[in-house]
Amino acid sequence: MRGPGDNLFFMNFAHDFALDVAATAQHFALSHATVRAYFRSGRLPGVRLCGEWRTSWSHVWAVEQGPIPRGEHRQAYQLPLLSKVALASALSTSERTVERWIEYGMPTRKVFSNVRMAPRDAEIWLGHRF
Repeated sequence: MRGPGDNLFFMNFAHDFALDVAATAQHFALSHATVRAYFRSGRLPGVRLCGEWRTSWSHVWAVEQGPIPRGEHRQAYQLPLLSKVALASALSTSERTVERWIEYGMPTRKVFSNVRMAPRDAEIWLGHRF
């Protein structure tokens, strides 16, 4: 039998899992099918709510294998990550140049087997470097 406080639990639970497949795929710069496969395999923690996969920012950041953003930095790390190709295109340079920057220490966030950069990290690193 459910009590009056049970609705609060479900509201908090649903609120925690604010990211759907599309938002997660956009953030990771991966296809929807790839993100669904990661959910199904358990490599990306999530729940199915109303037949749709959902996850939370804490789970997303844990998968990124980088530092978990704290305080005022949380919003900056909710922006979509950049692939090497996307960063090279945005800066009108080659993918090989971006690979060299990574070798020289540009911070990355590994998403499963994919190398991604947080826009904030790339901007700060490039600002200090050049």
